[in-house]
Amino acid sequence: MNQNDLHVQHWEHFFSDEIRSKLYPTWWDNSTANHWRHERLLEAPLKVLCTERYKSASWLAIGDGSGHDTWILRSNGFDKILTTDIGVGTLDQSLKDGRITRYEQANAEQLQYSDNSFDVVICKEALHHMQRPYAAIYEMIRVAKIAVIIIEPQDQYIDLPCLGGPIQPTYESVGNFVYGFSQIEMQKIGYGLNIGAVATKNIIDIYLAGCEFQKAAMDNPFFVDMKVRTETAEQAAREGKIKWNYLLTIMFKNMEADPQHKNTLNSLTENFWTVVHTNSNPHLT
Repeated sequence: MNQNDLHVQHWEHFFSDEIRSKLYPTWWDNSTANHWRHERLLEAPLKVLCTERYKSASWLAIGDGSGHDTWILRSNGFDKILTTDIGVGTLDQSLKDGRITRYEQANAEQLQYSDNSFDVVICKEALHHMQRPYAAIYEMIRVAKIAVIIIEPQDQYIDLPCLGGPIQPTYESVGNFVYGFSQIEMQKIGYGLNIGAVATKNIIDIYLAGCEFQKAAMDNPFFVDMKVRTETAEQAAREGKIKWNYLLTIMFKNMEADPQHKNTLNSLTENFWTVVHTNSNPHLT
């Protein structure tokens, strides 16, 4: 059995696992501490791309498991979303429950869609599960018309401060090596393809077991502790004392397709994103 088969089985038999079955209903509660975490990770569309141009755009969600990210986007006015994953067991249930509007089974490393099929492609916390995540990145750029949003764990061995010594590989129970990603790598892809720009931002995400069942309220000690830990870690990362653990990336394939692209880039800069124009190859016209 290969790695892809293990992932398909994970989603096809999701509800046969008692623990996962208990978690599933919590994902649709926007008052939980876990929901607060995911909204922070989705800063790109929810904050800096939260304009009519992007809300009315066509979106492709890659590796969206249960459709949870799609649901958050839909709750914030992004309606034209095709949800995909390599296994669709939970997507079928989410469709029946009205959380998503349509889905398809898709292997991100070999997408069945034509070039420029969707305005925006988003992939959140799915690349690090894949055997060939860079193949998936190039596929997402291929099928996107305007931009690709990538939200992934930060590589601890690239971008300062770096861990020393040989890489210590981490594997998940579904069989995959856990990839990490870096600002430098994302920018290099932009330069290599000579696309418009690459915007990146580091954040800290703190997961505490049981946050799915806890309310994101300031009178809840659990949430206060989670929030304080997050803020403390982010301050330490800003001071260079610890490594950021998440990287948010937006690759702008064709900025001209966004008539307000100058405002978009200004909004990113104002929100402390690093924006690098990567269409600088002097040999291309």
